[in-house]
Amino acid sequence: MATNTGQRVAAFFLAMLFLLSTIGATAYVIWQINQDDAPLVSEPSIEQTAQDSPDTEACGSGSIAAVEPRAVPSVTKVDGAVTELKKVDIKEGDGEEVQAGDCVAALYYGTLATNGTKFDGNYETGQPIEFSLNSVISGWTEGIPGMKVGGVRRLEIPASLAYGDQENNGIPANSDLIFEVEIVATRRGN
Repeated sequence: MATNTGQRVAAFFLAMLFLLSTIGATAYVIWQINQDDAPLVSEPSIEQTAQDSPDTEACGSGSIAAVEPRAVPSVTKVDGAVTELKKVDIKEGDGEEVQAGDCVAALYYGTLATNGTKFDGNYETGQPIEFSLNSVISGWTEGIPGMKVGGVRRLEIPASLAYGDQENNGIPANSDLIFEVEIVATRRGN
């Protein structure tokens, strides 16, 4: 009889341990979900948009070799609102000129124009992204053609040519943006 009672106590103890560990694990998962600042579904970044677009296949994504990482740009914010697209050539390239609709490979550094907060970029990695100018925000579609391979341009982009009144991947709605973009390669789009 003692063995029977001992077995019952042990079974009860194991059942309670299992129940408590299940409740604890569930509570931990719920707590972690509530602690996560990032939304479960987010808008794509410039890089994600470029990689996921139908034109990416035409661009041959991933075929551009890495280059030396770049330093953070010196200008990452502006005083006041950006009212129109502004293109400032920091370095004139000497390669082929980018035309509208081309596939380009680029390094870039993106910040909020009001305070210089970085939200996206690949300058520090030296790994260019390859994308079609037909698959990015209007500020890039209009601001990059005319650059030459090897060139660096700062784009000051009003919210209307960026993400407008939509929040996007940590970029608040109605945000003016600044990008410094270096063209690594280009080829004609379809």
